[in-house]
Amino acid sequence: MVWSTPKPRLVPRTMKQKNPRDTALRFLTVRDRTEEELRQRLQRDAYSEDEIAATLRWLREIGYVDDRRTAKLVVQHHNRFRPMGRRGLEFELRRKGVGDEIIADVTNSAEDEYQLALALAQKRVERMRHLDPDKQYRRVGSLLGRRGFSWDIISRVLREVVSDSLDTNL
Repeated sequence: MVWSTPKPRLVPRTMKQKNPRDTALRFLTVRDRTEEELRQRLQRDAYSEDEIAATLRWLREIGYVDDRRTAKLVVQHHNRFRPMGRRGLEFELRRKGVGDEIIADVTNSAEDEYQLALALAQKRVERMRHLDPDKQYRRVGSLLGRRGFSWDIISRVLREVVSDSLDTNL
């Protein structure tokens, strides 16, 4: 599957959307956004580069835009609701325009990543008790790979989870 960036939709501004600050604040009411996400949104709404730069500077000054805080929130959200490995998180954060330095600071440690993968795998294996261990192994391994976990983590988790499954099926 090829991911593409959305085409700019240069929308003529109405009287209500005349101010880029209002547009940015409205966009931020839904959730925290990175500076790059805001920049793209304001460009899509046909604001000039000077207006965009001034708006982003103002939002940084008042503390409404902070890429580090937003990246931490994204990682926390994924850890809680949709666990992902380091590669998956890095991809997601880069897509949002977060810099490599921030990504390195906020992503999970190897041990945290292992614990997330183990919990996810155990939950999935519970649903697959009726399947043979080979099929469980393939499905759980594929799931963890799609979620961006490294092969080292996947192999450790599979050894533990599938061996536990074999012990309980005897």
